[in-house]
Amino acid sequence: MRSSTATTLAAIVSVASAQHKLPASEVPFIGGNIFNVSDPKLLNYTFTYTKPFDPSVYGGYYNWAVSNETVAAANFSGYDVGQGYYIPDGSYTIYPFFLLNEGKPNAINKTALFPTHEDDNDCSQKVKKILHIVFENEVFSWTMSDPYWQLLATKGKLLTNSHGITHPSLPNYAALISGDFFGIDHEDFYNVNATTIYDLLDDKGINYATYAEWYDPISTHRGPLDCNNYIFNGPIDSTNPDWNSQIYRRLDVPALLFSSYTSDYTRCSKIYDANNTFADHVKTHTLPAYTFYVPDMLHNAHDPESNSDYVHQPTTAGSWFNSFLDLYLPELEKQGTLVVATMDEATWQNDDDSTPNNNNHIVTMLFGAGVTPNTKDDTYITHYGVLRGAIQNFGLGSLGRNDTNATNGNLYDFFDHKKAEDI
Repeated sequence: MRSSTATTLAAIVSVASAQHKLPASEVPFIGGNIFNVSDPKLLNYTFTYTKPFDPSVYGGYYNWAVSNETVAAANFSGYDVGQGYYIPDGSYTIYPFFLLNEGKPNAINKTALFPTHEDDNDCSQKVKKILHIVFENEVFSWTMSDPYWQLLATKGKLLTNSHGITHPSLPNYAALISGDFFGIDHEDFYNVNATTIYDLLDDKGINYATYAEWYDPISTHRGPLDCNNYIFNGPIDSTNPDWNSQIYRRLDVPALLFSSYTSDYTRCSKIYDANNTFADHVKTHTLPAYTFYVPDMLHNAHDPESNSDYVHQPTTAGSWFNSFLDLYLPELEKQGTLVVATMDEATWQNDDDSTPNNNNHIVTMLFGAGVTPNTKDDTYITHYGVLRGAIQNFGLGSLGRNDTNATNGNLYDFFDHKKAEDI
């Protein structure tokens, strides 16, 4: 039996009270691919250290601690330059364990954020399931100039005033499930000690899962399906040296960013290799109520195909996603599933986050249950509003962060009013 979330969080908080330095003996267990820095396997690896943020900026509202003795490796298992593979720069890198905290840990509020009333249909559950698919780094105008994304818009509802929270990618993934990005302004082996929507779902007994392409659950002393915290995995994506990299990234999997999730073995067992499980779970009607599908670096618009160039990143993702919907959407809709497709952030064609200033304007599209195809909505929404909509649909409590801020919009308001039991 797993320990309660409250107990797990309390234990993690107690070991992270010291600012900046976290002894290896106090690092909460977070699954596979975690090494002692002196492990002989890491002899040829380069150590890199990037602070998540400057704590003085936040005056103690957020803080972090780090263990330089406990590291995660950018593991290129199965690929070696001696075997003739091109190995990109940075592949043999190790990252220290960073634990990020709220200065005052935020417990969940179990009281429903949106109280339900028998005569108030606005608080009823509209869809049975919500499936999130997050794409990468494309500004709205560039994405919607692509014919594949234009075709996608005819299949669902296009939200024309949708916005990411910050830059770079990683903190946006954290924001989607926690209502905050905790000051993060870099990308490294960060582990956030904070509550998430998974705590709210557990409180209500609502099931959830993550399906990540090329993710490989690992066997440890805790069991055979433990969290695997490798930084990268999967095959190399192309023959173009400018884009050669493994096509799985830990930072794209929201659940793995939270030590409050990965320190719990039962939760780890709910992260699957999408390539081997997703189709079966859809077919057998065992897809949980709240899920993330994590496309790889070719499918998520981050990288172009090997025979194309930089400007065809949206094309690579758009063609894949059209096929994905053709294959799964009819069955998902029958099961009352709302598919929410969004970008993590908006960068310009030259990868500059701020020039020209694009206001983090991203594409978000809705498909399936509760959606009228080939429609648009110009109402403002952010990632926090996406989280808020899931909370309202499932009648959850609150995290006490930006999920309670109505100015961020509300996903719940964008899909049609129809009770889930009638779907």
